[in-house]
Amino acid sequence: MSTLDRELLDKLTQPCPRLPEIEDWLLNHVWTPDRFAECGSLPSTYLKSGEKLVNDRETLLTSAADSIFDELTASSPNPTSIAGFLSKQPDGGVVIFDGCSLRELPCLLALAQISKRPVLSVCCGRSALPSSTERFIGERLGFNLPVVGPSKLVQRQELRQQGISYHYFQRPNEAQTISEESSAIMIWSRFPDLTFMDSSANSAEMYDGIWDAFDLVWRNTVQAIPPERTVLITSDHGYLFLGAGLSDQSLEGKDRPLNGKRFRKFPADEALPENSPHIWVDGTRRIGAIKGRCHNRPQAPSASQSLYRHGGISLMEVLTPWLVLGPMEG
Repeated sequence: MSTLDRELLDKLTQPCPRLPEIEDWLLNHVWTPDRFAECGSLPSTYLKSGEKLVNDRETLLTSAADSIFDELTASSPNPTSIAGFLSKQPDGGVVIFDGCSLRELPCLLALAQISKRPVLSVCCGRSALPSSTERFIGERLGFNLPVVGPSKLVQRQELRQQGISYHYFQRPNEAQTISEESSAIMIWSRFPDLTFMDSSANSAEMYDGIWDAFDLVWRNTVQAIPPERTVLITSDHGYLFLGAGLSDQSLEGKDRPLNGKRFRKFPADEALPENSPHIWVDGTRRIGAIKGRCHNRPQAPSASQSLYRHGGISLMEVLTPWLVLGPMEG
């Protein structure tokens, strides 16, 4: 557990926004290249030690200042959207790594350096609420799209009508040709999210394989974008890692109104649960989602003890990487 000193206590209890300080802490103290190196450059060790830090801090926040969930679910004062980025970079490129989290930033930064693309900015984006892929497309891309899966965007006209060339990558080893004549370019890669559905998703060591595979995925996606383009690297949602000691026992059973899921859409003829310290409810959309870290019913079809989850509301699900890279140098 984090040491509750006077400075941290003041940060937790003073009536002021807490999320900016939390974002700075995650970006500059937890999920950093330096801390990755301190962990012997072993992804699974870095994952477990970083998750303990985040879980300790999130537990303190939940106990002493649960308004952090209000901040996570409130409208961002500086909203980030793909549409907003492309309005400023009309010939830019966007790569969405499905399920990529703030944890992977050291890997992305190292690949950017190898690619000779300067880092222009690193900050936090936001998932949709709840943190699902389909809702991100409908509510966070910024193109007035319906709530659909990323593969469905290949057939839709909305992006083409705005001069955006859209490419969907289902597999890590998939390669596609990106035309240099395209105006704006958007690439959606199902990596690493589909990896979490594998039977190996019940251990921290699976994370080592994710980092190993990122090199190939990066070459097939980011490196396929013409080198003179500015590129945004982001994600639709993060995820929880629920290894030993990283699940909030007080949340056990609280997901019953959600039928054991991390979020649920309620039919019109069913009463909504009340907004509570454990469940967030959007009465307009009739959606409920679990708040915090709970190892509830697995989402993965073949891994009954899957440790990698998303769909709820927590720091590591809602806050996502927002990495802008300049044109390739040299």
